[in-house]
Amino acid sequence: MAKNVDVLSTPLAEVATKNVVTIGEREKVIDALRKMVELDIRRLPIVKDRSLVGIITALDILDAIYSLVESGDKSLYGDVYMRPAVEFATRNVITARPDITVGEAISLFLKHNFGSMPIVDEGGELMGIFTEWDAMKIVAQAGFPHQVRDVMTRIVYVLTKYSTVMDALEGITVYRFRRYPIVDERGKVISMLHVKDVLRYLADEATLNKAREGDVDEIVNEYAINIAKSPIFLTSPDDYVTDVVRKMLEYDVGGVPVVDRESGNVIGMVTEKTLLLLFA
Repeated sequence: MAKNVDVLSTPLAEVATKNVVTIGEREKVIDALRKMVELDIRRLPIVKDRSLVGIITALDILDAIYSLVESGDKSLYGDVYMRPAVEFATRNVITARPDITVGEAISLFLKHNFGSMPIVDEGGELMGIFTEWDAMKIVAQAGFPHQVRDVMTRIVYVLTKYSTVMDALEGITVYRFRRYPIVDERGKVISMLHVKDVLRYLADEATLNKAREGDVDEIVNEYAINIAKSPIFLTSPDDYVTDVVRKMLEYDVGGVPVVDRESGNVIGMVTEKTLLLLFA
């Protein structure tokens, strides 16, 4: 337990991501989308003259796309892709000073239900960013004795092989689940859809061409299983959290389905966000 206490008292600047990838306030949504896909990240601080003016996340972009499609509008390319990213970004960003502790930062994560916190100096200049992924690295090293059953969420939404990209967008934006097991008729996991799979699909040149031509229905009616490219592994309630987190870091995934050993059916999920509860 002492090791965990030491981790929580560590200054945030020591464990945060230092080389922060940013975009300028004039860059478009498509620029942000491409950068997220290229660098496998889900959020981008927006800066002007090195000072933070906002942050745009994968969920912000998907919210904008889902809202437009749901309204029946076909101008996806002009009204989302080509708009300045700052229009869809969070402007009043909760930030941290570099000397606050890991424990204080995670308490803010849990209180406000967000997954990242830019670190700024007294003048508002961006110095780094602390994310759920950084917190996962701490979990992997902290030696928590917990099992998966202690941190898994038992609220699980699944997709089937007939679910569409629109179904996934609805789940991500309305229910705020960032990853979905795709199951067969028996309830067995056959694939895994993550937000980054959806981002990759929406940034693909073929999808962009359809958006330019107004073929929005064709974009969102694609089967979700056809765009699910993320690695998949499963865990069970008796597995140890530290082992699972290390594998999540190895596979570069932020969520793992928990399955019943006897039936093989999904009974829960371990995600970056549920792992934060270890620090509560």
